Amino acid sequence: MADVAYNTIIKIESGTIQNPTINTLSKIANALDVKVDDLIKK
Repeated sequence: MADVAYNTIIKIESGTIQNPTINTLSKIANALDVKVDDLIKK
């Protein structure tokens, strides 16, 4: 749904990719129907 590789999602979730691009975050946020800000809150 996000048009992001499954392996990329796994790496972001596991912390292997600690600084995903804004483009990747935007695609994920759109697929989840949330704001990018919601994804980066700690």
